[in-house]
Amino acid sequence: MLVGFAWAGSDHEAGAGVVAPLLAAAPAEVELVEPVPWPAWQGQADVLFPRGSRAYWKNTAFDRLDDAVIETIALRAAEQTWRGTGFDIHHMGGAYARVPEDATAFPTRAARFWFNAYGFWSDAADDADRTAFVRGIGADMEPFSAGAQYVNFVGVDDPADVHGQAARIWGPDKLDRLRALKRRYDPGNLFRLNHNIAPE
Repeated sequence: MLVGFAWAGSDHEAGAGVVAPLLAAAPAEVELVEPVPWPAWQGQADVLFPRGSRAYWKNTAFDRLDDAVIETIALRAAEQTWRGTGFDIHHMGGAYARVPEDATAFPTRAARFWFNAYGFWSDAADDADRTAFVRGIGADMEPFSAGAQYVNFVGVDDPADVHGQAARIWGPDKLDRLRALKRRYDPGNLFRLNHNIAPE
């Protein structure tokens, strides 16, 4: 298990104080603590997923981390035997949750947790099995979902419904604001890959 922690303050000792109880409760086999520029933090896993990697992701926001949720995740984790695919849980709240809901385009700031299922593999022959696995854990988490998804994790299962997916993720008010930005900065829709926000 990998635990990632980012302290976005200038007082490194204060950040170390926050991490100390976690390390005391579960001492790490390997510990790496150092100042890291944000671009380096964002790109730290690039070497694990070289160009040409196959991928399929799912995610959801949820509000409880009780026995039922833990058992659901643990059962799927026991099935996962290949390198590259895994799950992560983000504990939200704090400064993140204090940002007003309408201040950004993020789907929701009210959820207590986010669950991400990353599917990565290299052989096209594994596409069906690996995709089915990620879809399966996504379906398993639906009963616990708070109803929000992050656009980067929405697969293009139906290319004809990409615009519909965007509308469902952001809702009408945020989508209208994003379209206004698109009309202002990209009226020709140059940046139109993935889950595109059309300028109309």
